[in-house]
Amino acid sequence: MATGLAAVAGAAAARPATAATNYLILTVEQGANQIQRFSNGTADWNGTPGWYWTAPSNANTSPWYRLSDVKRRLTTRWGAVLVSTSSGTSELGGCVAMIRESDKSVVWSAVVPGNPHAIERIERHGVIVTASSRARVFGRTAGDWQNGGGLTVFVPPTPGGLPSMSFADSFGVDFRGARGVWWDDANELLVATGEGELRAYRLVTDAAGSVTGLALETSLGLVGAGHDVQPDYSSDTIFYTVGGDATNPGRGIWETRLQRDTATGAWGFAPPVRIHDWLFTKSFGRLPDGTSFWQDAPTANEWWSDTIGFSGRADSVRTGARFYKARFWSHALT
Repeated sequence: MATGLAAVAGAAAARPATAATNYLILTVEQGANQIQRFSNGTADWNGTPGWYWTAPSNANTSPWYRLSDVKRRLTTRWGAVLVSTSSGTSELGGCVAMIRESDKSVVWSAVVPGNPHAIERIERHGVIVTASSRARVFGRTAGDWQNGGGLTVFVPPTPGGLPSMSFADSFGVDFRGARGVWWDDANELLVATGEGELRAYRLVTDAAGSVTGLALETSLGLVGAGHDVQPDYSSDTIFYTVGGDATNPGRGIWETRLQRDTATGAWGFAPPVRIHDWLFTKSFGRLPDGTSFWQDAPTANEWWSDTIGFSGRADSVRTGARFYKARFWSHALT
């Protein structure tokens, strides 16, 4: 198990210059409660997005309240899909959904307790995993929450099918303050962030190939709450964000990578390096041409912004928007 903070390196906030390649960027925008797609080739994101989908509701009495994550994934049965979460409410929980790109229909949805922040779909298995920062106690008083949180794993009856829509038919893995999750298809490990840790899990399967559990392979200690995890699409680097104000020594954007001991086969994380000493960053990634992109929140109490930042050029702005996260649209799993 690898733990601890490495010495801060490259902490200056200067933005590295990089090539300007036209890629598509996916966002969740909480003002209109939409998934929206834009080009990173322009700084003006006003007008109609190139592709968008509107959640069924944005009322604060609905589990669809405040979309909180989105990822585009390819499937055999439904083609390209968008998997998404919404934070929802303490009384109802939040929605998790799979939306077909071609006709914008909701192929699958379920309700997850505990303020779900992130979602992933694991190829070939059809498993959907969500990360929730808190745990709700079902069957008790409305709004009754317990400390904790974790990963919720929805497993289809047959690999590649649709999972059950029932939370009761899923299984959970405790992870206090879980907020980020990403499937590393190259190494076939599930990477997740939460309170004080970055973790990598191996899928546990039965003889039929169905996922029955998650086994912890390795973890990396953080100072503070890990918020998001994304890959570098130009290398094998993994980025994770750690929240907090200037008093948290672990705040900012960090990079690491998964590495395997050739003698023992054991997985571990490389010593982390902080590349940006930023506050309240909700997502950070890197495109195939090396361009970094991110969503910064202005304060601890305002987690959205109207801006998505890009290295090497002016930021992209959509007037009045409440962006929460930004993702690379075109990632196709191998």
